[in-house]
Amino acid sequence: MVSHNNKNTFPMHLVDLDEAAQIERKVAAGPALIPSSSRHLGEEANETVKASVSTVGVDVEKQILSALKKAPKEANVSHEGRINIVTQVDYVKEALCVKYNEDCEYIGVGYNDGKIRVYNSVTGKELFVLCDSDVDNKRSPVTSIKHKPVSKVYPVTNCFTGTCIKLTVDANGCVKCWSYLFNQCLYTIKEKRQTFGITYHPRVPKFVTYGDDCKVLFYDEETKTRERVLMASDDRNVHDGHMSRVFAACFHPRNNYELITGGWDNVVHFWDLRQPHAVRHVSGVHMCGEGLDINMKGTEILTCAFQTPDPLQIFDYGSGKRISCIEPDIHSCKLYCGRFATKDFIVTGGTDPNLLRVIDMHTITTMANVNNLPGAIYSLDLGPTKRRIEKPKEHSGRPKSDISLVPKVAIVSAKRLYQLEFY
Repeated sequence: MVSHNNKNTFPMHLVDLDEAAQIERKVAAGPALIPSSSRHLGEEANETVKASVSTVGVDVEKQILSALKKAPKEANVSHEGRINIVTQVDYVKEALCVKYNEDCEYIGVGYNDGKIRVYNSVTGKELFVLCDSDVDNKRSPVTSIKHKPVSKVYPVTNCFTGTCIKLTVDANGCVKCWSYLFNQCLYTIKEKRQTFGITYHPRVPKFVTYGDDCKVLFYDEETKTRERVLMASDDRNVHDGHMSRVFAACFHPRNNYELITGGWDNVVHFWDLRQPHAVRHVSGVHMCGEGLDINMKGTEILTCAFQTPDPLQIFDYGSGKRISCIEPDIHSCKLYCGRFATKDFIVTGGTDPNLLRVIDMHTITTMANVNNLPGAIYSLDLGPTKRRIEKPKEHSGRPKSDISLVPKVAIVSAKRLYQLEFY
């Protein structure tokens, strides 16, 4: 039996609903998302907006967007190290998640109005808006965007799959797969819970979804049917499943049956798809976003937690023992998301302060960062992999850990999409 909470768990300041329809958030259960510090445009932009709105016969929202593009960038956003902000795209709604498409030509951004907007990754121009009558009627925040991994099993399909939650008393969620070139919803899977995310299997046409009912649902992508439910057993003396909301999942890169999950119950669980319950776990990791990753060798786990101390930890996959706890050398930041960018670097994002950080795993130091962003970094994604150019030893002046090999990174912060490049 799926259990539901009468109080909504999604941050209401990000939701485009009438005040009467808003449901009080259960504050005690976990941290609220931090509202953006910049709610108003500058004087110049305001004047442009006023002039635009007064134009008869022109859509108001498009005029506001035009004014936003003309508005000067905030001077207090700073970056250090060999990093450049190459793209900044503004919109009028809060951005909650981001994902490159298969060939990194496009970027999909999910907003709190339920729509996914697709931008050109080079120019930042908006190309597609993924929306149908179902989205228009529900106005449900997009909580996650993924696409099928590119492989022989998964050819390029030009599709984004997103998860949404309906902010009403029944608090239903759904999974929607979009063919973005044709603005067509290929299928919708409705779930009787708040659905916070989706993760595709890297080798077979399967995926899992997770949400506020403590369960991990395993689907067959071809038939759109649910095959398994991963959950805790009824034995209260055994800790073999989640006891609170689940926000992250990651499949093992070299084992078809294994995955890990994390959430609000301060536990990372290890699952075997042949077993209904978790086979082991590690404790002390409070997750509020997609802050789980496994390196390509399948030997190490990265956890990015919304906590202090120990927000950033690395565990041995085989034993579950902690290898290292990466201490903040600049700011103590609570983390929402993070990834192994290369074998040498980790990229993390969070809030308090609103900071993106690139860490050298060999020296355990921050090699580049972007600080004072307008809001928390809820989501990030990595662009195309860069290939190392072999150089003769006598001409190679760069250290072993070469930050220029870190892929382009896309992040969302408040109402903005940023793209970052390393050199």
